[in-house]
Amino acid sequence: MNIRLTRQHKNFVFAAILLLPSIILLALTIISPLIKSVFMSFTDYSLLSSEQNWNNLANYSELLQSSEFYHSLQITLVYVFITVLIDLLLGMGLALVLNRDIRFRAFFRSIIMIPWAIPTIVTALIFLWIYQTDYGVLNYSLLHLGVIDDNVNWLQSTRFALPSIIVVAIFRQTPLVAVMLLAGLQGIPGSLYEAARMDGASGWKLFTQITLPMLKPVISSVTLIMIVNNFQMFTLFFSLTNGGPAGSTTSLAILTYVTAFSRYEMGKASAIGVIWLVLLFVFSMIFTRIMNRDDR
Repeated sequence: MNIRLTRQHKNFVFAAILLLPSIILLALTIISPLIKSVFMSFTDYSLLSSEQNWNNLANYSELLQSSEFYHSLQITLVYVFITVLIDLLLGMGLALVLNRDIRFRAFFRSIIMIPWAIPTIVTALIFLWIYQTDYGVLNYSLLHLGVIDDNVNWLQSTRFALPSIIVVAIFRQTPLVAVMLLAGLQGIPGSLYEAARMDGASGWKLFTQITLPMLKPVISSVTLIMIVNNFQMFTLFFSLTNGGPAGSTTSLAILTYVTAFSRYEMGKASAIGVIWLVLLFVFSMIFTRIMNRDDR
């Protein structure tokens, strides 16, 4: 018994030594800044002043009474909902096509990840040229097709700015969703489909009774990942519109940046981040519980 305990202790110490560098790195890069941000959210810390006074819940009270905060939250929720929904629908369609025995399937599977492989900032710069008012390829194509009568300023219009950002996000993220769903489709045994076809099941029945239930864990994981990633999307909003025009694309990420580095109110910006974190945590818990409810 003593020898066994000694071996267990040695294994534990060995595992701890292996994990220690990662734990230290995690503490320095994530845990420590998180604790500091939470602390700053209860202060009036400003980049314009060396003083940092404790102000209890003043930052949170001001934010929860601010129409600007709710406007940014609304924009973020609209962006996340539309983007993730279309990502899932298009990704599922692409995954189903690439899972079939089509010609040049290997080639299409190879190139599908190109939009995701391109850095976000590079994608934003490409679409800045595409959306350009006077000589962008989008206006040029739509004018020649007769869809529009005059050039549209896509990124400086309160009507089109947010949809334009959503299009860029969908272009970049759909390939990742498709590949993850494709991996899930390849894990479904073909014998299930063969048995269902012998029973006379139609294509729609196969999809709803076999494909979707078997893909549920993958769909759940992909959806949660996409929601979290898009909820904290900053690069596209900052590069394409910088929150404009007239605040029509000021998401929570942009509001946090503006509050911290344009207004220099680091305490209030930290409070936005904490509220943001709490919202994501609560949503993740509820979403996971709902998705796992039928598996118990």
